[in-house]
Amino acid sequence: MMEVEAGTALRLATLLDVEGRILRAEDAAEIGFVAVNDAHALVPYRQSVLWSRARGVETVSGLALPDRNAPFLLWMEAVCRHLSSLTRPAVLSAAGLPDDLAGQWGEWLPPHALWLPLGDGAALLYAAEAEWHEGNVALLARLGEAVTASRARFHHPSRLAKVLGRLKASRRRQLAALGLLGLSLFPVTGSVLAPADMVPAHPLVVRSPLDGVVDRIHVRPNEQVTEGKPLFDLDATQLSGRLDIARQQHATAEAEYRQAAQAQVFDPKAKAQVAILAGRAEEKAAEAKWLESQLDRIRVKSPGPGIAVLDDPSDWIGRPVVVGEKVMLVADETDTEVEAWLSVADAGEARPGARLTLFLNSRPLSPVRAVVRNVAYEPSARPDATLAHRVRAVLAEGQDKPHLGLKGTARIDGDTVPLIWWLFRKPLVAVRQFVGF
Repeated sequence: MMEVEAGTALRLATLLDVEGRILRAEDAAEIGFVAVNDAHALVPYRQSVLWSRARGVETVSGLALPDRNAPFLLWMEAVCRHLSSLTRPAVLSAAGLPDDLAGQWGEWLPPHALWLPLGDGAALLYAAEAEWHEGNVALLARLGEAVTASRARFHHPSRLAKVLGRLKASRRRQLAALGLLGLSLFPVTGSVLAPADMVPAHPLVVRSPLDGVVDRIHVRPNEQVTEGKPLFDLDATQLSGRLDIARQQHATAEAEYRQAAQAQVFDPKAKAQVAILAGRAEEKAAEAKWLESQLDRIRVKSPGPGIAVLDDPSDWIGRPVVVGEKVMLVADETDTEVEAWLSVADAGEARPGARLTLFLNSRPLSPVRAVVRNVAYEPSARPDATLAHRVRAVLAEGQDKPHLGLKGTARIDGDTVPLIWWLFRKPLVAVRQFVGF
């Protein structure tokens, strides 16, 4: 009994602690972060999101900046809008959704979910492996009330509505509105931001010369190598065995040929077999020679000087490879260019020939100037499961080339556009996606 009371007291203390952090939050973003991440100390779950009718999916557990174009968030947005009609806490599963949404439930969420409306057009969704018990639902519902009360502190009347009301009050303010309209048409250079890093401009690609299994890696990542230095070996067991067999077959064929050549002096029938056995011996000799040449190729050497660019060498040991498969790069660490990843929403703003400015994390006050060389037509999947267009840019003439691997943020300049378009392009895109035309 005392253990039960101690466990209950601990959970109540945890609830008070999380509620306190929510009520002391300095902005709405901090409220969402605490609600989807720190609530795990109160009730165990695997995933959580905060959604609002006005802004869509605002916060996702485990992510600092969710990408709204990611497949998971697009699906979660559709699920939350479908559930927005529920005004009370509800325990959910895939069976409660339409077929087009339920089909992807198992890919993105565990079996059991809890929907908590917050009363201000927003809601919390918690997903867990285990079923939801009444006690856990009650604790999270209490937490949802704290989130609703805290979010209300940051909901203020629209500043735009106040400004428009004042402009209508007098002639002078109407003139000010015309001046503001003229300012909004002032031409500015449109730009977009994208994460970027320095990559090899002219790398030497080291590929597997034949089918096999990687036996050993001779270099470490970023190690300086010279031309001809061994980089990696393929396993020689299979080729060595085939070569031994081919040599034995060649020796046997040679012996049969010599025997027939000696016998043809006395046996006319043996004379007819000499040419056949000679061809067979030559065939086995060619096969053995070819296997020897293949065995000489299992040690791959550097095609030129530079540094070895590869992942963890231990990940390659024992990995099967096919002919032509890339294993590593050899690159000059100062012969670099910029590679940026442009989000799908900003893809149309970057074109070949555009100016690119890279602000490196290691030296943000010394921007790197470059010119966009190409923009990928189709987006590619990144390691963080987002989609983005690959942008390559060459460094400007006379520009110092940063070392390979440095990362930062790239600003890509586009066409000249009115100031109002530069300010409100993304909000207009969001409105269009929400309205549907």
